[in-house]
Amino acid sequence: MRTSRRMIAVAAMVVAVACGGATAAHAADPVVESQGEVACGYEYDACWAQWYDYGFVKNYIVSEIYYKGGGYHFYWWN
Repeated sequence: MRTSRRMIAVAAMVVAVACGGATAAHAADPVVESQGEVACGYEYDACWAQWYDYGFVKNYIVSEIYYKGGGYHFYWWN
């Protein structure tokens, strides 16, 4: 391949990478932030099982389990 063709090919690749990278950055999926509070009821063991499911199976961030008027609760978010 001649030197001029190599230079044109390299320049075309640089432009494609630069434009493709900018396009890919703008087309990235938005991060959906979600959060909530789980009201578990009056049984601590059942609440702990739900807390474990949210924290270690679904991989959410979970707060400590706390008792509030209507039973045990915890918050979760991602």
